[in-house]
Amino acid sequence: MGSSFVSEFRRSDHTGENRCWPCTVVNVGLVGAAGAALGAAVTPTVGAAAAVGGLALVWLRGYLIPGTPRFAPPLVAAVPGGAALFDEPPEGADDPPNGGGSLGAESGPADPAELLDRLVESGVLEAGDDTVAPTAAFDERWHAEMDRLREDTTEELARAALAISPATEARAIDDEWVALGPEGGGVTDETWLSRPVAIAEIAGYRATEPHLDDDEARLAAAQTNRLFLDECPDCGAALERGTDMSCCGGHTGAGDEPSETLVCPDCEARLYTFE
Repeated sequence: MGSSFVSEFRRSDHTGENRCWPCTVVNVGLVGAAGAALGAAVTPTVGAAAAVGGLALVWLRGYLIPGTPRFAPPLVAAVPGGAALFDEPPEGADDPPNGGGSLGAESGPADPAELLDRLVESGVLEAGDDTVAPTAAFDERWHAEMDRLREDTTEELARAALAISPATEARAIDDEWVALGPEGGGVTDETWLSRPVAIAEIAGYRATEPHLDDDEARLAAAQTNRLFLDECPDCGAALERGTDMSCCGGHTGAGDEPSETLVCPDCEARLYTFE
């Protein structure tokens, strides 16, 4: 009966690996303050009982106070040292605007309008009245390349990325990341690509060969075309829309809206961030 009681109150979407520590910290503080107030106003026993019950619910449900995901993250972020409670990317991982690193991270950004015109003119993309999408010819080549690269080890992906990237060194990390950087550089000089991103961009670069004749444009096309993915290049799972918020309630500046993202729920990799 005890386990069924616990299961009834537990919320797995806000506990365990999904626990938001800013929300937890704020709730623990509020529960403690409420318990102390009750202890002073009524009896210490009542205050202690209320605090224990409240902490149990925070442990089971992630938070107790309604609306916590809306106010706790910005509140904690404003406190000196509060940012340490938010999830961080792997040490040395780059976090460019479109998310997940890019083969062309060291190249200058292309003008979006100019790049779009060129991709349409070259046959990589086709534009309708209200839509833009890969052409059938490019899409077929791109997915065929992704299917081949999916079977490669991360070390093989690192070598393939190095062959087409402006970087001069590449290495595989924990079978999950491809790190690219300058020769003799340290971790902080590297750009990290998740396996799905590396597969998508290497395949995209190769698939543009009949359409584009310079590396900078091909790398920019490979990066841009990630927004058209609907399946994970690595595991094949259907991609989902999310946000770039770093916890259940998000962490943005005052008046800012979180950016929408394209993520693989199985690999937990971000494929694109829509600005």
